[in-house]
Amino acid sequence: MNKIYIDYDNGRKYYAYTYKNDKVHLTPLTQEEIMAVLRTMAKGNYTRIDNRKNSSEISYSNNLSIVIDNVKVFTKTGKYDLIFEELLKELTSGELKRYAKTLPPKYIPKVNRKRRMPKKLQVLAGSLSLVAVLSLASSFLSKDKAKVTTEEQIISELQTSTKASQSDLESLLTYENNNSLDNDASLEEQEIIEDSSDTIQVELAFDDMTASGKLEQTIELCSPYLDEWIERYGLPKDLTYALVSQEYGLLDCSINSGGACGPMQLQVSSFHNDNAIEYCKIPVYENGEFTGEYDEFYIADARRLDDPRLEGKNYLVMQDLEDNFQIGCAIFRRCIDRYENIFMAVDAYNKGLYAMSNVCDESTLEHYKTDFTDFSWTKLIPEAYGEQYGDKDYIWHVLRYLDTDTRGEANIEYFYQGELIRVDLTNTNVYNNELAR
Repeated sequence: MNKIYIDYDNGRKYYAYTYKNDKVHLTPLTQEEIMAVLRTMAKGNYTRIDNRKNSSEISYSNNLSIVIDNVKVFTKTGKYDLIFEELLKELTSGELKRYAKTLPPKYIPKVNRKRRMPKKLQVLAGSLSLVAVLSLASSFLSKDKAKVTTEEQIISELQTSTKASQSDLESLLTYENNNSLDNDASLEEQEIIEDSSDTIQVELAFDDMTASGKLEQTIELCSPYLDEWIERYGLPKDLTYALVSQEYGLLDCSINSGGACGPMQLQVSSFHNDNAIEYCKIPVYENGEFTGEYDEFYIADARRLDDPRLEGKNYLVMQDLEDNFQIGCAIFRRCIDRYENIFMAVDAYNKGLYAMSNVCDESTLEHYKTDFTDFSWTKLIPEAYGEQYGDKDYIWHVLRYLDTDTRGEANIEYFYQGELIRVDLTNTNVYNNELAR
């Protein structure tokens, strides 16, 4: 894939982007190459937009990917950004909400420009391809260019792709160039789409074990048993595989010396003992939507299937491989439903559903549930129960198997009370600061 990187330094700058020897290499584009990029953008045939903390990446069907430095490009004011803001209209409302959090104070991305745009131009300005192209083309007009490209040349070059009239293109250029965002009054008039979904930005430093091959082995061996329950219980797929990579050895459900069995290492005595047999009622999802239905079952020990408490009950057996995966996913689902915070949920899978609740008061627990960036909770259980109670570094041990991109970024999506939550996680041990410079 050809990748282009765009930033802002006294005007738009365009670079060919390559990643070699764990470093980013940026090579300035020629004017002809830039015009080829503009023509691609003019057609608007993008396939996806990924909005990250410091950049947005737009992928096109002709094997082109354009990375935009959000910090530089979207936080400037003036004619360039008025047009470039239109890129945001092509993002989902959830992405808009997340993007707003990355901007400096008093700068709000606009999603409704009817108040200040002539009606004649509203339809024209709604096109991602046209306004993005005009924004990029505007940079050719800067005085420090050795070879100046005029508005007429730009319009002529792009007109066949945009199918816009000469007068409309000239009107939009004139309108945008005479309307800058340079005061708080203009900012206060802007609107942002309200969205019920949550997106959280988290930066952590953890090891990377994906090169060990264990994650690939986990996916290959466990996916026939695991994928159905990840989907059915609305779990974050990549993170679930990371959790299983930390837990599993062989596809063997015999009880080990520590009293656990199976790839997801269920502690047998915790679920079926003389005091109780664990009962589960797990919400069911379909295509990412909560169906309103629940899976209900008891968790049984294969050695105690004659237990009279199981009579007439629907139960799953921990030592059965297929049942083991379903039970493990169900327990993970319960941890998410109790804590909302996906990182606390992962830790609760190791230490027990109620361990964190037992070591802090309700107000403190609510703080940790909603503040995904405060990881001081990881010290509470070891301090209260001792270093040997579970794995004190469990969350870090799981995250090291999470597959991130070349910049150490991963998206974790899961459901909480029927609502989609997205966590954009950056591993700062991998993150390449050269691109975000």
